Amino acid sequence: MTTSKSYYSLNGQPIADSLPLNILDDRGLSYGHGLFETILMHQSTLPLFDRHLSRLNRGSNALNIPIKSDLIYNYVQLFLDQLKGQSIVQGVVKVIITAGTGGRGYKSPDTIEPRVVCSYSNLPKDIADYRNQAINVRFCEHKLPINHPLAGIKHLNRLDQILARNEWTCDNYHEGLMSSQSGHLIEAVSGNVFIKTADRWITPCVDQAGVAGVMRSLMLEEIFPACNIPVSVSLITMSELAESESLLLCNSIKGLAKVGSIYNHGNQLFKSLPTDQQTLMLRRKLIELYPQYQ
Repeated sequence: MTTSKSYYSLNGQPIADSLPLNILDDRGLSYGHGLFETILMHQSTLPLFDRHLSRLNRGSNALNIPIKSDLIYNYVQLFLDQLKGQSIVQGVVKVIITAGTGGRGYKSPDTIEPRVVCSYSNLPKDIADYRNQAINVRFCEHKLPINHPLAGIKHLNRLDQILARNEWTCDNYHEGLMSSQSGHLIEAVSGNVFIKTADRWITPCVDQAGVAGVMRSLMLEEIFPACNIPVSVSLITMSELAESESLLLCNSIKGLAKVGSIYNHGNQLFKSLPTDQQTLMLRRKLIELYPQYQ
């Protein structure tokens, strides 16, 4: 069902189209002290919710936000019931966890009372193109900073991605590729990457920068092994990307995308990539095991 109406909940309770004013002193809003997950809803269920919940647990521990998995799970289930009551069965559910009210100053309060905000949105308009066509991407000039304590988790501070995404305004590109200060390929603006070299598949390390995506973990732990295709986690240089035979992008909402062309900052073609049989095999296996990504 397509809808433009907004749906929210706060700590499991439905709220109106706008958040209450008492959230204005929230540490998530003031300092970005929090985490979020965008989760695909399919037939009133969240097929990869366990993976999202696991990442929320890791992130909340890293940011010292004391919240139990069972509580997050219950709040999200209440929100799904709210959506189901409105006959909404597919779309995107966003879960935000913040450190709650914190007053002035960076120091966390002695007792943190987390907030869990759930919201709903429609599926992205370009989702069919992303899944079914060879997409175009470009290099981003903005570089990801090295930040080991925050690497991997999906915290609320997404300024690097905002700066990178705003580098282009045309409709020629579906995504941007982001690299580290040292020039290694790390991720896409809104997803993770896999490249195929002459002898192996690689996905970049994200222990110093980037996000350890839910779809990335699914590909590493389930899809590649199910296809009996070796894959490794390693640093990826620009020369390796230039010599690659295939480039895949993935995220937990849109699924898996095959990159057809890579462009540089000046919108000049950097590399074209043919369709690869292993790429097709990986996509077929993903759809076989998780039909919501077809």
